Amino acid sequence: MGVTVEWFGCATFRVRVGDLTIFFDTYLDKAPEVPPVGLAAAEVAEADFLFISHAHFDHVLGADLIARATGATVVGNHEVAHLMGDNGVPEEQVLAVSGGETVDCGGEVRVRVLPALHSCLFAASGADSGASCLGDLGVSAQERKQRTDGLNELLPTLSEPIRDYFEQHEGHASHRDGGQLAYVLETPSGSLLVSASSGYWHGIFATERPDVAILAAAGRPNVDGEPHQGSMGEFLVEEARVLGSPRVVLCHHDPLLPPIIPAFDVTAAEAALRAELGDRYRVLQYGEPVDLLP
Repeated sequence: MGVTVEWFGCATFRVRVGDLTIFFDTYLDKAPEVPPVGLAAAEVAEADFLFISHAHFDHVLGADLIARATGATVVGNHEVAHLMGDNGVPEEQVLAVSGGETVDCGGEVRVRVLPALHSCLFAASGADSGASCLGDLGVSAQERKQRTDGLNELLPTLSEPIRDYFEQHEGHASHRDGGQLAYVLETPSGSLLVSASSGYWHGIFATERPDVAILAAAGRPNVDGEPHQGSMGEFLVEEARVLGSPRVVLCHHDPLLPPIIPAFDVTAAEAALRAELGDRYRVLQYGEPVDLLP
């Protein structure tokens, strides 16, 4: 069974498995000043399932539009499910999950849902994957919320086109992630794990042995609920080892909201992954179909 993977920036991927078309995240209509990726949400004519990692704009935007146009089933956390209902997606096309479920996609294809973790928005981070980030351990839930809420105060400092963009999409995404999810696509040709934010529960990922892992490289990594102590490159090598050293593809390192959130410099991380994995580390270009399985 043929399996092709296309990356459309951030953590959005289109996977074709035989006659099935599956999206992992749907953030196709980028913010102004972000390079286009070659596909807009309104141009998506075929989709069977949309697996959304969490409810932030750079993951969920476009899901309602694509679902209404194609009849695709949207799979995501309850925050995502509420957004879909509020934006006209029929209830029968929405599947709310929280981790532990298996979604039958038909044709010997299924997707398992894993509880995962969002990167630590409350903790210090940088844009160099070779620089160590330390500290911010033991921060209370109240302090985490206060720090994260403060990020919303950056909106007035953004350019007018970007402010207009967020106003246009108000109500189609959430300031709350709603609970990060990872997904494992299982096909007769092999398995693909998608982790769209830099965080995981060690005990859960340690039981997984995917053939390919798509791993986010952005922000301050999160391991078992606390900020990772070290560099992004070190985190990614550790994450790959936990997963049994599969083939690895990075995502979420391209520009998000320049100049406040520019591209993440993955030079050091890529060097570390190549040293660890050799040719099992792969680089994808926007919109380029690649056979990653087997």
